[in-house]
Amino acid sequence: MNPSFFQRTASALLVILFLTVFAHAQEPAQYKAPEPGYEWSFPRDHGNHPAYAMEWWYYVGRLVPKGTSFDNEEHMRSVQLTFFRNALPGYQSGQFYFAHLTSAGAGQPFRFAERIARGTLGEAGADTSHMHVWLHDWRASEIAGNQLIEAYDDSVGGIRLLLTPTWEPRLNGRDGFSKKGPAGTEASLYYSQPYLKAEGFYLPRENEGGSPVEVEGWFWLDREFGNQELGEGLVGWDWFGLMLPGGDALMIYMIRRGDDQPIEQSGGTWMPKGEKEVPLAFDDYTVEATGTWTSEESGATYPSGWRITVPRADLELTVTPLHKDSELRTDRSTRVTYWEGAVRIERNGTPGRSYGFVELVGYDR
Repeated sequence: MNPSFFQRTASALLVILFLTVFAHAQEPAQYKAPEPGYEWSFPRDHGNHPAYAMEWWYYVGRLVPKGTSFDNEEHMRSVQLTFFRNALPGYQSGQFYFAHLTSAGAGQPFRFAERIARGTLGEAGADTSHMHVWLHDWRASEIAGNQLIEAYDDSVGGIRLLLTPTWEPRLNGRDGFSKKGPAGTEASLYYSQPYLKAEGFYLPRENEGGSPVEVEGWFWLDREFGNQELGEGLVGWDWFGLMLPGGDALMIYMIRRGDDQPIEQSGGTWMPKGEKEVPLAFDDYTVEATGTWTSEESGATYPSGWRITVPRADLELTVTPLHKDSELRTDRSTRVTYWEGAVRIERNGTPGRSYGFVELVGYDR
């Protein structure tokens, strides 16, 4: 037997254990439920919240070689690095950590890698006082008010980036309390931090050869923590994190029922540049798919291309995927198949274009 066999076997056993324990309901006496009125404090809330059962650190962004125009799509690379923490019911110290890394460039295939580890023996973990989460040698850490993210996999390549905030964190929902369903417990505590200025290196895959490429670009951080997954009868969501032409930002999500219709608790946040964020209710915006894409691997058919309108913000957006095949099939970690890809944004009335990310979950059912 070779080492890769034992690695695959260990991963499979961890996934089976995770699915077994997570199928049980979370114990309400053990983990806190998100509530309105949470007192936010940074940098503390960049860190871990072990009183809640579920949490993630979600980075998405685009990179170009240093000195290249930020909208040079020929040389642009889109990247996702996400860390997930899930508690084991009945075990306050029992934690699973998962991580996903993706990379895509013009004319290149979409690539992804996944990892899983228990939060024991230093394999994975997260600090509670500031940003520092890691899974083996993948990590996101605070350094003098900036954020360092590092990850590499032979099948994907990697990044070593210093992210400098140009915006303060923006609270989503009602002062950071974000409804996710009709029941009071179906919610999260949620903030976004767009416009993280990225500088550092893209690390080519070993068989690509060549030296690390000095790059720069822009990233978006999304952070949520709470106590449960989707409620009964809900199958997935469409999420948009868009850094817009003109320097504003928009986050919206639509949580879908089994008939693929969004529920009224869907919402979002309008983030005008230099001004306070504005919560958006479900009837404040419309999202119309302009096409579809079907995965040859999973058979799932996803919306692909959108028209988004937000009348109260005078927004009319055309959103186009840069890489239609951006599907992750995470059989060795979270066991979720989803689409996560970079998009081009055109804003009516504003010259130029900008970029963001879209996440589509639950279309493979």
